Amino acid sequence: MRTFLVLLSVAVLDGLFLAQKHHEQKIASAQAVATQTAAPRKVSEHNWMKNSLDTTNKVKQQVAQQRKDDPTR
Repeated sequence: MRTFLVLLSVAVLDGLFLAQKHHEQKIASAQAVATQTAAPRKVSEHNWMKNSLDTTNKVKQQVAQQRKDDPTR
Protein backbone atom coordinates (compact mmCIF):
# COMPACT_ATOMS: atom_id res chain seq x y z
CA MET A 1 0.00 0.00 0.00
CA ARG A 2 2.85 2.41 0.77
CA THR A 3 4.44 1.72 -2.58
CA PHE A 4 1.19 2.55 -4.33
CA LEU A 5 0.90 5.90 -2.52
CA VAL A 6 4.49 6.81 -3.32
CA LEU A 7 4.03 5.95 -7.00
CA LEU A 8 0.75 7.86 -7.12
CA SER A 9 2.30 10.97 -5.57
CA VAL A 10 5.27 10.79 -7.98
CA ALA A 11 2.86 10.47 -10.93
CA VAL A 12 0.82 13.48 -9.74
CA LEU A 13 3.93 15.60 -9.24
CA ASP A 14 5.23 14.57 -12.66
CA GLY A 15 1.91 15.52 -14.25
CA LEU A 16 1.97 18.92 -12.57
CA PHE A 17 5.55 19.48 -13.69
CA LEU A 18 4.75 18.62 -17.31
CA ALA A 19 1.63 20.82 -17.30
CA GLN A 20 3.64 23.77 -15.95
CA LYS A 21 6.40 23.20 -18.51
CA HIS A 22 3.86 23.13 -21.34
CA HIS A 23 2.24 26.34 -20.06
CA GLU A 24 5.64 28.11 -19.87
CA GLN A 25 6.44 27.11 -23.45
CA LYS A 26 3.17 28.63 -24.65
CA ILE A 27 3.93 31.89 -22.85
CA ALA A 28 7.50 31.99 -24.18
CA SER A 29 6.37 31.42 -27.76
CA ALA A 30 3.73 34.14 -27.44
CA GLN A 31 6.34 36.58 -26.13
CA ALA A 32 8.74 35.62 -28.91
CA VAL A 33 6.11 36.44 -31.53
CA ALA A 34 5.42 39.79 -29.84
CA THR A 35 9.11 40.74 -29.76
CA GLN A 36 9.70 39.71 -33.36
CA THR A 37 7.16 42.23 -34.60
CA ALA A 38 8.82 45.04 -32.61
CA ALA A 39 11.92 46.97 -33.62
CA PRO A 40 15.21 45.07 -33.74
CA ARG A 41 16.63 44.60 -30.30
CA LYS A 42 19.85 46.15 -29.11
CA VAL A 43 23.09 44.25 -28.87
CA SER A 44 23.47 42.48 -25.57
CA GLU A 45 26.23 43.80 -23.35
CA HIS A 46 27.28 40.20 -22.90
CA ASN A 47 27.89 39.86 -26.64
CA TRP A 48 31.12 41.82 -26.36
CA MET A 49 32.45 40.98 -29.82
CA LYS A 50 29.45 42.40 -31.68
CA ASN A 51 29.20 45.27 -29.23
CA SER A 52 32.81 46.31 -29.83
CA LEU A 53 32.40 46.10 -33.61
CA ASP A 54 29.25 48.20 -33.49
CA THR A 55 30.94 50.79 -31.26
CA THR A 56 33.92 50.99 -33.61
CA ASN A 57 31.62 51.47 -36.57
CA LYS A 58 29.72 54.27 -34.79
CA VAL A 59 32.98 56.06 -33.91
CA LYS A 60 34.22 55.78 -37.51
CA GLN A 61 30.97 57.28 -38.79
CA GLN A 62 31.17 60.13 -36.26
CA VAL A 63 34.76 60.95 -37.26
CA ALA A 64 33.87 60.89 -40.95
CA GLN A 65 30.91 63.21 -40.30
CA GLN A 66 33.07 65.61 -38.26
CA ARG A 67 35.69 65.73 -41.00
CA LYS A 68 33.02 66.41 -43.59
CA ASP A 69 31.45 69.20 -41.52
CA ASP A 70 34.80 70.88 -40.63
CA PRO A 71 36.19 72.50 -43.81
CA THR A 72 39.41 73.74 -42.11
CA ARG A 73 41.02 70.33 -42.14
